[in-house]
Amino acid sequence: MKKKLIAMGLAIVLLLSLGVGSAFAADQNPNASAKATAQIAELHVISQTTGDPADSGWVLILDQTIKTANKKDLFIDASLLSALYTKTNVKSKGGVKDTSSALAVVWLKVVVDEELPGEQEAFPGAIVYNARYQELSATLQGIIDSTAPIVIGDPEEIELIIATMSANSFNFIVPDLSSGMHTIEVWAKCSTDADSMEGDAKAIAVIGLGSVTVEEVRMVKGENVIVELPD
Repeated sequence: MKKKLIAMGLAIVLLLSLGVGSAFAADQNPNASAKATAQIAELHVISQTTGDPADSGWVLILDQTIKTANKKDLFIDASLLSALYTKTNVKSKGGVKDTSSALAVVWLKVVVDEELPGEQEAFPGAIVYNARYQELSATLQGIIDSTAPIVIGDPEEIELIIATMSANSFNFIVPDLSSGMHTIEVWAKCSTDADSMEGDAKAIAVIGLGSVTVEEVRMVKGENVIVELPD
């Protein structure tokens, strides 16, 4: 019971630290800036599981509009505070191996002009914004030594809990937009999975405060991006 209370307490601390509550967003200006625009919001997308995989589905978390000239490009910077909670518990005796695992992932993508003829995903598409895979294994004896013959007692337990928060940012690019008003939408998804044998496992993924900035630019034409891999 004490372990459950501690785990619940850690999860609550994560949620409170992320500012989960009623949504707040800056008012959108229909006459959006022709050069740059921004939005800041208090939001949350939560996924948690203690068994089968869980998925929040894609959720619209931020949106903004901007007016662009013809053949201009957009730099879109999406910044979010996210938290991951993973717990793995194993129980073993008699030299039998036990394993538990937990997975928490935050996904992010940016969509331009959704449900319009020019709809497109900003490059590079959907990304893994934050993730953790945690696995715990143990092979224990669970033996009680005494003057009497060796007795196999209750399983011994090992438990590992990791709760972290991080503020990350990722840049998306939309090239060669047509002139006019464009809607920029930031979508997020939290997915979790947990698996255990004799013990138990739990995973929670949360998104908190977030912001998006959109800037109209004119990139160098014909620029090649070269990726150099280490030998």
